[in-house]
Amino acid sequence: MGPGRLSSMFQTAASGLDAQKKRLEVAAQNIANSRASAKPGSNGAYKVQSVVSKAPSTNNFVNALESQMNPLRTTESKHFPFTQSFNDGSQQASLGPDTTVVQSEKFRFEYDPNHPDADENGMVKYPDVDMVKEMAAMVSANRLYEANLSVIEAAKQMMKRSMEI
Repeated sequence: MGPGRLSSMFQTAASGLDAQKKRLEVAAQNIANSRASAKPGSNGAYKVQSVVSKAPSTNNFVNALESQMNPLRTTESKHFPFTQSFNDGSQQASLGPDTTVVQSEKFRFEYDPNHPDADENGMVKYPDVDMVKEMAAMVSANRLYEANLSVIEAAKQMMKRSMEI
């Protein structure tokens, strides 16, 4: 296994670590702000956040594949029958998921006429945070974070063992 493949393992695992860190942060913020009320008529209410992950584009995958196959090229055309030109691998492809944080304006109203932020009907506006969903997201993100750390540790062990040979 070449050094390029090991570094791509580190990059992929680091990308996964970053995605799970964002999920943990967002879930913690949602839980912390679940009881943050908004004054009537103000737009300053906390908006529930969620992390949206999407797979990297196929162009990034093709670029990463071509940069890994580049060392396979030879001067003899019979050895490698591809007629396509390969990238030189100079641009770094993102190998992990692209994550973005999105906000949604979902609110719930509770009747509490004595609350300082209650409107004229006695209703208080709170962000609609689903505590069960947020706790499940935290547990899931924590487990996936640990799995990515295991990948990094395994790659380190492979590098260490290859140096012993």
